[in-house]
Amino acid sequence: MKSRSLFWTFAGVFLLVVALATAAQVAIGLGVLRPLQENSLKSQAASALYSAAGQIAELADDDAREIMRALHENRVPGNTLLLVFLGNDGRLVPERPIPPGMMPQVRQLAAAAKLPGALARPPREQRPPRFDEGPPEGRDGPPPEGRGGPPRDGGDGPPLAPRDRRLVLVDHAPATVGDRVVGSLLAIGDTSVGSLDPGRWLLFFPLSVLAAAVAGLWLARMMVRRLGALEAVATRVAAGDLDARVITTGADEIGRLEERFNRMTEGLAAARREVEATDAQRRQLFADITHELATPLTTIRGSIETLLDPRVETSEAERRAYLDDVLGESKRLDLLVQDLMELARLESRAQALKPVRLDWAALCRNTARRLEQRFRAAGLTLRWDGDEREAWIVADGRRMEQVVENLLVNALRYVPSGGTVSLAIDSLDSAYRLTVRDDGPGVAPEALPHLFDRFYRARAARDDGGSGLGLAIVKEIVEQHGGRVWAEPGRGAKFVVELDRAV
Repeated sequence: MKSRSLFWTFAGVFLLVVALATAAQVAIGLGVLRPLQENSLKSQAASALYSAAGQIAELADDDAREIMRALHENRVPGNTLLLVFLGNDGRLVPERPIPPGMMPQVRQLAAAAKLPGALARPPREQRPPRFDEGPPEGRDGPPPEGRGGPPRDGGDGPPLAPRDRRLVLVDHAPATVGDRVVGSLLAIGDTSVGSLDPGRWLLFFPLSVLAAAVAGLWLARMMVRRLGALEAVATRVAAGDLDARVITTGADEIGRLEERFNRMTEGLAAARREVEATDAQRRQLFADITHELATPLTTIRGSIETLLDPRVETSEAERRAYLDDVLGESKRLDLLVQDLMELARLESRAQALKPVRLDWAALCRNTARRLEQRFRAAGLTLRWDGDEREAWIVADGRRMEQVVENLLVNALRYVPSGGTVSLAIDSLDSAYRLTVRDDGPGVAPEALPHLFDRFYRARAARDDGGSGLGLAIVKEIVEQHGGRVWAEPGRGAKFVVELDRAV
């Protein structure tokens, strides 16, 4: 219903505008164009009459053929005007042959203008000369018909219409031969063939309105069909079908609207996918946290219940062992909570980075020196394989120290006693690359995609109560610095961190 209402409203408005525009065009034609053309015809008539009168004034006598020659030579191009000589004796000499029925009308126009000779009648034997009779002897005149001369029925343009003619006297001037006035020169216009007649415009008005109506209805229907298709897709999108798309039908305004609608729908679909992925991660995170908290809490609860149960007899050594388990699990819970809070702060950008220009190589050497005692106590060798060259980057020093420490502690957890862990920084074209490698059991290929996930832990050589969030924190810190971190398979584990050079 809405589409039909829009269709008929548009069609009605279009037809109204067409009618008003056509009426305005007719009004402009009658009020502006017609006066302009009348003035133009009057100017042409005055010029032609002036030239013809000058040429006739030089004749020896008022010979009709010579007068006709002068009129023909000064005719207005296009035959929009007819030049006629009216003698004082009533003779009518036109510039070209005209139908006999036009003679009385020309005389009526001359009589209305009170020109001499208008009411006089020429002798019966007198008639207008014809071009095919040839010029006077010894003079050049218009060539006869059939040999390049003007035709009998109208000169070099369309003849005046023999029916439905409406003649007007555009201008007139006296005709003299020597110092003697022999008649008048008339410039006759025919409104039935020229654009002076507004009735010819009105004749085509119904056809123009009909054509405009058909075109308007077709255009309106096409627009309504395209808008209807857009409305149908919008309804599907509103119902939740974000895969619906509009078929773009052109490069006009509606086509651009269709294209932007498709882009909007694609953006909504991408946003929904992102929300769904975030929601899935949130549910997984809650499940992981629940699992990680359940194990130590269960251990703590069981130990305390055993100690408090009077029916269970425990020695001093057993009581101490139970308390040691409670303390260990409490420390594990404390580490887990701290790492969770740290990761949450990083992901929410609650604490902005404080980047400074620092020597990454010196930072790595200092961190390795600080952890060397822990590695020695675990029976591992920690060494620096890089050179002493500087590696300047722009980064938050505390966060980058956390990255190096987490990578080393991860190696400390998985490398068996007697193994070796090494650090090195290589210089690239526009970046520096830190490599932490060991000679431990390495990383299984199926574990590589999950190493930096939260709470992911492979089977460690020693269990020191890790939270499973160390590598996830490393990835978040490195990415916030615009760098990359990844693990490579092979003999032993190999972790790579790449950061841009300081400018």
